[in-house]
Amino acid sequence: MSKTKLTLYIDKEVIDRAKSMSKIMGKSISGLVTDYINEQYSISNDFKISEKVSKWAGFANSDKGYRQLRDEVIEDKLKRYEDTD
Repeated sequence: MSKTKLTLYIDKEVIDRAKSMSKIMGKSISGLVTDYINEQYSISNDFKISEKVSKWAGFANSDKGYRQLRDEVIEDKLKRYEDTD
């Protein structure tokens, strides 16, 4: 994977914490940030609804994740309320 420079503006206290964590964990701050973003990305995108729950919720044949399904349901409800003026 190629690397690209990224400039961040972070509070001094957070920078000090990042430097301490970097020493403790034996990783660069860039490595810590990369690990954190990858972890958060996998948590938010890899969450799947179990077959049992999806049937209960009415989404039995969906390959979509929970958050996407939730957002679609919320948008649908909002559209119904907007049309009731």
